[in-house]
Amino acid sequence: MRVTRRIAAIAGTAVLTVVLVQPSAFAGPVGSGWQEHNPSWNLQIQSRGEMTSYPSSTTSASGPGGSYSRSGGVQTFKLFNNGSNRVEVRVQDNYRTGQRQFEGELKVTAGTDDESAMQIFGNDGDGATTLMIRSFSKNGGTLRGGGKDLISNIYGKWVRINVTHNATATGGSYSIYINGKHVHTNNGPKGDHYFKYGVYGTLKTAGAEHQWRNVHFYRK
Repeated sequence: MRVTRRIAAIAGTAVLTVVLVQPSAFAGPVGSGWQEHNPSWNLQIQSRGEMTSYPSSTTSASGPGGSYSRSGGVQTFKLFNNGSNRVEVRVQDNYRTGQRQFEGELKVTAGTDDESAMQIFGNDGDGATTLMIRSFSKNGGTLRGGGKDLISNIYGKWVRINVTHNATATGGSYSIYINGKHVHTNNGPKGDHYFKYGVYGTLKTAGAEHQWRNVHFYRK
């Protein structure tokens, strides 16, 4: 937060005015040439093998073991027993080629372990994912993606995540940025791709919670 002080004379009296300037709501994409777009999305809650889909207007929903809420610009995804294993946003922007970028701020609640927070779906080889960023409990909360630790000591803190994906007919590549810093690049498989984010995985602890805010999507 930037603080600006201005002194003005009013009727011979010096008046100190303090102006608080808030930072921007989001930092924007990494790299140049990106254009923001706003694809539609829906909420998915998977319970006992069955998927229920909710429209993006949904502010609160729950299944046998998971819940979703949205308030004050923050989306909260929870698992609280093994009745559910997926509470996720599914972005409706399928692509096989082209460049896409995901941006968002993630906060992981303490105790959450081995749960997916964000993924690039699509892999012609096995029908699953190109990239999955997961939260683990070690070292005060750790994010892993692409087979490596990305950042630790994150429990209870907002972490900015940018993921770029250059999809091609033969595969392509993705890059991960944490708080604006490039931390990993890897090749990826070809496939029918789209983004997902929320909380996903077989619950191994008493509960799991991911919060997301300032989520944006870009392409070029």
